[in-house]
Amino acid sequence: MNTRDLEYFMALVEFRKYTRVAAAFSVSQPSVTQAIQRLEREFGVSLVEQDRVHQQTIITRAGRLLYKNAQHIQENLNLAHLEIEDAKQEKIKFGLPPIIGTLYFPQIAGKLLQEGILQKTSVNETGSGKLLSDLRKGDIDIALLGSVRPINYDDVTAIHLGSRPFNIIASPDNPISRKKQIAFSELKDEKFIGLDGKYVHPIAFKAFSEFAGISPETIYSTPDIAWVKSLVEANLGISLIVKDVVNTDDRLVTIPVSDPVPERFNISIVIRKGYPLTELEDQFINVMSEMQID
Repeated sequence: MNTRDLEYFMALVEFRKYTRVAAAFSVSQPSVTQAIQRLEREFGVSLVEQDRVHQQTIITRAGRLLYKNAQHIQENLNLAHLEIEDAKQEKIKFGLPPIIGTLYFPQIAGKLLQEGILQKTSVNETGSGKLLSDLRKGDIDIALLGSVRPINYDDVTAIHLGSRPFNIIASPDNPISRKKQIAFSELKDEKFIGLDGKYVHPIAFKAFSEFAGISPETIYSTPDIAWVKSLVEANLGISLIVKDVVNTDDRLVTIPVSDPVPERFNISIVIRKGYPLTELEDQFINVMSEMQID
């Protein structure tokens, strides 16, 4: 089967006009017609029908099935091109969320540098949700990801390194800062400042809220962790965030949440299922596995 024939067919499903497909690929209309006919002979079924009365191109049920599977074929071909192109360059495409990069990655950064691995690493720094999507698409090949539960997906392999609790952070001027621990239900009237959807924190916030049976107000969301801390320091709100973001010199108080909620900040090394690691990538993962999280 010619992959270009599939490309013409997919375009015909989307455009419904042979002339538009021909123009899009800079080929003649008969070339498109012949490609569709080759596919129909390949599968022994009609994929396209012409409604002469209404001047419409109709995609048969078999055609719709082929289109759905052709999309997966195209995605896998694109991924193969990316992986093979990357194999030509000895470079690790690595995803690192800012929180993990700031709090935990420095443990092993020195060793990676000493062994000459860090110098060959291209780092994409954004939230875990976006990085997981990038990993699946092949934009990155390895990631350190945060998740509220241990990662368990069919299309990726995860090495779980450990987990840390989510705590409430508050200004010392906020009355709740005097509590040794707090039930999430006690926070129903508090105003929250949160990290946006690039991070896993909104998922944790939803889980704690549902467990407590409350709907506290989030007055502001941002991708900037330092900004969250600054707003909380100014006593403009409180935040549910992984405990370790607070440093000793921050004017912030961390308060453990007493609710027995299973959601924690889990940290894992993640690669695509079946992705063949290079020797350099294997060394990279071995060093990262030495990080101490718990």
